[in-house]
Amino acid sequence: MYAEFADPFYLIRLEREEEIIDSLASWALNVSLPGAMISGLGALRAVTLGFYDESRREYVKKEHPGPLEILSLSGGISTLGGKPYVHLHTAVADADGKAWGGHLFRGTITATGEIYVFPCRTTLRRVPDSREPFHLLDLPTFPRRDHA
Repeated sequence: MYAEFADPFYLIRLEREEEIIDSLASWALNVSLPGAMISGLGALRAVTLGFYDESRREYVKKEHPGPLEILSLSGGISTLGGKPYVHLHTAVADADGKAWGGHLFRGTITATGEIYVFPCRTTLRRVPDSREPFHLLDLPTFPRRDHA
């Protein structure tokens, strides 16, 4: 991994064989990143994508061996239990242009990964939710305005 701060964001270059989520979480821990927004591109293999099935209250996962081109990568870094939590969604395509997308559970970089990380000034925390089987961002309630 190579990283440089290019105010107001970091530019990270992941190399062949780096697992994207583990690498970003490790880097975020190393730089004490309180939270961030992520955008990126590159190429992956051994990709696991998921779709949340509300009726089953669980993710349905599907493996894609690759190689796959990243068409879009977005998400963020927050904290869960005091450690960085990387939450990414992606759209990827094979050599024929067939595309898949969803929650990214795992993906190994093939040629390169170029990740733009836009840090937050405040810590973004995840907490358990009483209605969902996963951790949601802990944000203050936003007052609603009634429109007549």
